[in-house]
Amino acid sequence: MKATSTFYTFKLEGYGDVVFGHMLKRSVDLFSWPAYWSIDHRNQSVTLSGRNLEERNQRVNSTLLAEKDKDTFQILRKWTKEVFPVYGPNRELVLSIERAACPLFGVITYGVQLLAYHGAGNNIRIWISKRAMSKSTFPGLLDSTVGGSIPTGETPTECLVREAAEEANFPPNLTKDLARACGTLSYVNIADERGGGETGDLNEVEAITLMSVEELKNALAKGEFTPANGCVVLEFFIRHGVLTPENESDYMEIVARLHRKHIYPTA
Repeated sequence: MKATSTFYTFKLEGYGDVVFGHMLKRSVDLFSWPAYWSIDHRNQSVTLSGRNLEERNQRVNSTLLAEKDKDTFQILRKWTKEVFPVYGPNRELVLSIERAACPLFGVITYGVQLLAYHGAGNNIRIWISKRAMSKSTFPGLLDSTVGGSIPTGETPTECLVREAAEEANFPPNLTKDLARACGTLSYVNIADERGGGETGDLNEVEAITLMSVEELKNALAKGEFTPANGCVVLEFFIRHGVLTPENESDYMEIVARLHRKHIYPTA
């Protein structure tokens, strides 16, 4: 993605031209940037200075807390005190950002999703969660069986075990013994009003229901899934031969969009 009048690149001092995310111009204009930030309007870039990980973390957190106190961004009202990792060119941790603020900087975030199912082909049935109506993001929409975002310092397996226990009451040993890694999804998500916060920025469970392939197809068609978990179900359908080039005219486009190549460094 090349910076335009809409986007500014997010960079870190000492990492040259490496781009870690993209920010909306309107977000850049709303921030009150302390002196340790360099804002280049001509080249449309925002660069954080800092000698090491600890200093970068302190500076970005201080900046965000100041904006939270001023209520500059609606999305910061959902402050979690949980931080997400940003990785460098050599997969090293270079920064940790408050979870709620990650969309403001357009950085890559990581998560795990689990689908519990039985059967095969069109006879597959999957346990699907419905988000509580009290959730601030995507209330009442459908999710995978279990899922969650991976914070700094946690591995994918550790995250999945924790989330499975919290959301579905799965014993840790059950998840460790039976869950299988089956691939990755990479996609770009543009926030809308359902997600809360600023539109355009890059789970408690109400019920878990066993759904058939036809029920899942209908739910997808009607937009009843959260964007992320709609992708998860589509990818499951592709792997299990439910969605094929013969029954879906946009098969190639769907596959390509589920596995985008990011220009940012990844873990």
